[in-house]
Amino acid sequence: MVKKACILNILLFLLVLFSIIWMMSGITKSALSISGFSSLRYFTVDSDILLGILSLAAAVDEWRVWKGGKTEVSTRTLVLKLVATVGVSLTMLVTVFFLAPTTFRQYGWFGMFKGSNFFLHLVNPILAIAVFLRYEGSGRLPFAHTFTAFVPMLLYAVYYLAETLSHVENGVIAKGYDWYGFFFNGVSSAWIMVPLLIAVTYAISFALWRLSVRFRSEP
Repeated sequence: MVKKACILNILLFLLVLFSIIWMMSGITKSALSISGFSSLRYFTVDSDILLGILSLAAAVDEWRVWKGGKTEVSTRTLVLKLVATVGVSLTMLVTVFFLAPTTFRQYGWFGMFKGSNFFLHLVNPILAIAVFLRYEGSGRLPFAHTFTAFVPMLLYAVYYLAETLSHVENGVIAKGYDWYGFFFNGVSSAWIMVPLLIAVTYAISFALWRLSVRFRSEP
């Protein structure tokens, strides 16, 4: 099982690298995509980069177990993979249930899944979930770490709020600064969206933690 996990994590790393380069190259123009390092303003890009880095780190750890250098994958690796998987899962769910429905008139129902976003918004998250549930979740992952998965989202929330609320004009976010459209009802929308995103993030984290034990097959 550790062999398959290692191979799939390498695949995840390569897919993330491919999709990030595609996005930053600007070869294909699609919704919520910007060429160059400006694309780092999107949580999608940030969470996928984190997934790629931590997938590679997990592959190294799993390789050592595979080759007999150690007896088991470290708990730290499992925690970090949970954090990364929660991040891209949040991206996918927000895209499917919020961004796609609210922007379909502008981009079409599948506008959020064109070009590099097909991988960033869908393929990478689904593969990350599958790898974690099947091969990486275990009873060794402490329940307390379901809260650790909040960290990337909270850090991004601070950045997003700072960026948007510093560009308020007559109670409305200036055009181009609320790129996700979360402030659909003006600044007051923060009182709805922030608690909702926190709740959704924790629900994802808890579900992955809980389900991973059931889906994980024995060696």
